[in-house]
Amino acid sequence: MYGKIIVNTIDSQPGVTSVTFHDKIAANGGDQWIDRYGIIKANANEILSSAVIPARTNAVSAGTVRIGVGCSVTVQGDWRIV
Repeated sequence: MYGKIIVNTIDSQPGVTSVTFHDKIAANGGDQWIDRYGIIKANANEILSSAVIPARTNAVSAGTVRIGVGCSVTVQGDWRIV
């Protein structure tokens, strides 16, 4: 089962050049940015469910990444770990 991603929904407006999120953006209860201005992105370091990166899809992970017991990552597109 995949986790829930909570995001704010915005509608584009003519002349608007920036967006301010008033609520924290989280995935499975973990904050996605750990600083006030969204510069430092956070991510977990262990993959706990199997995942497929589809063809024609770019994916990126940062830091040390471990794949949990019984889990797999199938890469059909491109996955970069930086």
